[in-house]
Amino acid sequence: MKKNLPLIIRVLISALFLLSAVAKLYPTPMYGITKIFEEGQLIPMGFSEGLAPYLSRFILAIELLIAFAILQKNYLKKLIIPSSIGLLVLFSLHLTYSIFLGDTENCGCFGDLIPMSPLQALIKNLITIAVLGFLYKNTADDKENSCSKLSIQFLSVLLVMFAFLPVSSQTKSEGSSFVSFVEDENFKNSEDYKILCYFDAGCEHCQHAARSLDSLSNLSDNFPPVHIVFSDTEQENIPNFFEYVGNQYPYQVMPFANYDTDEVDSYMEITFPDYDNPIVILYKGAKQIRLFDGTGYNEYHAEELQLLLNK
Repeated sequence: MKKNLPLIIRVLISALFLLSAVAKLYPTPMYGITKIFEEGQLIPMGFSEGLAPYLSRFILAIELLIAFAILQKNYLKKLIIPSSIGLLVLFSLHLTYSIFLGDTENCGCFGDLIPMSPLQALIKNLITIAVLGFLYKNTADDKENSCSKLSIQFLSVLLVMFAFLPVSSQTKSEGSSFVSFVEDENFKNSEDYKILCYFDAGCEHCQHAARSLDSLSNLSDNFPPVHIVFSDTEQENIPNFFEYVGNQYPYQVMPFANYDTDEVDSYMEITFPDYDNPIVILYKGAKQIRLFDGTGYNEYHAEELQLLLNK
């Protein structure tokens, strides 16, 4: 057993890095890597929106390379194990900073497949680093290494990542077509002010945005009608959503994704990859006045919406 322990550890570490890479592609590859990994992890770390798509694919390629290379002896002690430790240390520093800021939401280390708080992820990383340290001490020095073999493996994985997950060159549209998917004809054809929202019922930020809209509506007798489009991913949470908001608004539910047709008829196809929840759009008739989205620089602010309505 003692003799086989290093091999068992290598297999477990390989499975861990493989799971980490695959989990970041859940529930769909492009959604997982863009919305959850890039916007949930990389951009908050300070990386630009232009760099994040390339960095995310590079990191996934590194994780996949480690998953395969740690089962081999090629540069195992000289490069693969130290690289694994270095990657974990880098993310552990970010997790420590997140914990210091009081963040308790899913850190995105395993995407949405296995939600983990920053503290849970940090403990997982520290245990893995300790195990890798043990493996390093109990691994013989590299004797026959092939730089070309390792380079070919890495370039092959990197090529597959960019071929399988191409970086979108699409620029943001004006979002004027969002209202065309509304089923309520009266709302869609209204020439007055109206507010259209794209929410996930279980999204905490969407709940806060809806509650803010409801509070704002109580300040005016002529507040515009609100219509909500939910994705079906957390449809069962819609009653709890409106209970938290304190009021119920007209809504419809769209399938999150539809792979059986080429038509744009799913929540992800409408919003992805340009926009992030919560999406709040102010219209006057068919004209879009303001589109808020996400939790960054373009996020919804009640004060700004109120100013627009008072113009």
